[in-house]
This record gives sequence, C-alpha cells and structure tokens, in this order.
Amino acid sequence: MKYKILLILALLFIYASSCKEDEDITPFDHAAQALKDNDSLVKYMQMHFINEAGEIEEVADGEESIYDSTDLITKLVKYSPGSEEIEYKLYYYKLEEGLATEENPTRVDKVNVSYKGFTLDNDVFDQNDFGSWFDLYSELTTGAIPGWSHSIIHFKPGTVTILPDESHQYDENGKGYLFIPSGLAYADAGEGTINPNESLVFYIELNEVFRSDYDSDTVLSMFEDINNDGNFNNDDTDADKIPNYLDKDDDGDGTLTKDENPDPNGDGNPEDAIDTNGNGTPDYLDPTVS
Repeated sequence: MKYKILLILALLFIYASSCKEDEDITPFDHAAQALKDNDSLVKYMQMHFINEAGEIEEVADGEESIYDSTDLITKLVKYSPGSEEIEYKLYYYKLEEGLATEENPTRVDKVNVSYKGFTLDNDVFDQNDFGSWFDLYSELTTGAIPGWSHSIIHFKPGTVTILPDESHQYDENGKGYLFIPSGLAYADAGEGTINPNESLVFYIELNEVFRSDYDSDTVLSMFEDINNDGNFNNDDTDADKIPNYLDKDDDGDGTLTKDENPDPNGDGNPEDAIDTNGNGTPDYLDPTVS
C-alpha cells in the first residue's frame, strides 16, 4: 500500500509538471519573424544583382543591386500563418512579363511552372526545368505556398508548341524571381531540407495557365469570389460552410448550380446567368428559384 501511494504521488507530480510546461509554451511570434525576414531579404537583394543572362550574382563592382532596380516590385500581403493576420512584404522581379495577348492567371487557376528554388545562402533545394502543374490557390490543401499564389499572378504565360516527341516547348513566357519571406513559404515548420523560418528565392517561368472549375458547376472558379476581396473561402451563399468555388449547389436550393443556367454562352463567366424573377440575383445564387 505504501508503494502504491508513492507511485500515485509520483504520477501526480509528473502530470503537474507537464501541465506547467504546457502553460509556459508561448505562441510563435510571426509578426517579429516577418520583420526579421524582411531585413534578411533586403540585405540579400542589396548584395546581389541580376546579370545580362538573367542570373543572380553578388555585387562586386558597383553593379545596380536587385533592391535598387526599378524592375523590383514590392507587394504587401496579409496572411495568417498562425492565429493572427500578419502583413508581409513580398518581392518579385520581372525579367519578362510574358506574352502580351495572354491573360494573367488568377489565384484559383492551375499553372504550369518551371522553377529553381534556393535559400539566401544560394543553396538550391529544388529544381524543375521541364514544368509542373500546381494549384495556385494556397488555401487549397494541394495549393502552392502563399508566396507563389500572390506573385505568379503578375506574370503571363507564353506560347506552347508540342514537339514530335510530345514534349512541350514554351516561348515568350513570363520569367522572373520571387523573394519570399518565411511566413509566406513554410513558416516555422520548415519543409524537407528547408529550415523553419527560412526565407526563399525562386526563379520561375510561367509556361501555361488552366482556368479551374473546382466544383464542375460550369462557372469558372475565378468568378466565384462574389465579394471581390481576393479571398475565395469567405464566399458561401448558402452558408453551408462550403465556399462557392467548391460548392456544386451554391444557393442550397437542392438544384445543382450547373442546372440553373449560370452560363448560357458557355464561356465560364456567369455575367449572362439567367435571372428568372428579375430581382437582380441570378438563379444559381437565388434560393427562391430552382
């Protein structure tokens, strides 16, 4: 009995200690890390330039740094890697914008991208010279990192030629560099050989764009941001916790969106959607019409 009491006391002590340790764990400070990331990215860009071949080199003889170049664009991005929304500075540098006659991708499109990713120590951690398809929207479980989602939309694809061996040749496609803070990459978790809180640089070539219709309702996903705030996850017409771009019945009236004539001319844009009762709300978003 004596030993049983001692064992119980010991277990209680261990439990109390573990609870105390849990209480002492403080949430990761993403806001502070965002400032560190920006400092390191700015320093990197100040110490490097892009040569005539489009490659990054260290400044050695008064060359114009990446940071001082007018081709460098700074974009403010609000994102929540943790429980709070943080404002990040994302940078992209266009070597070539892409074919002028082509349209930019949206954040809910699929893109084919050739790329090389490297750290601020110029260590290459991943490379694909032939192109791979990605869901650009980072909020999807299969989506690209937020830094890609918010920057590749500023490039355009080029022309595609299918060669005799069935490989693809891309010409006049968008090319450039992305300078991404860790909070818009893999944050404090890291990924593979990428360390936690590591800012990244990518060289990218945007080869092709595929306009997505994730819920197969004949309305392209790019047109399902009803409030036009850039966040497709907060557009939920029938409040069923499924955002419209993933919802086959957007208004929850029991009739599938594709059966409520949302796109009579078949171009994926619901601007010509049928509005039977003329109340200004198209049938596919109006639960009173089915």
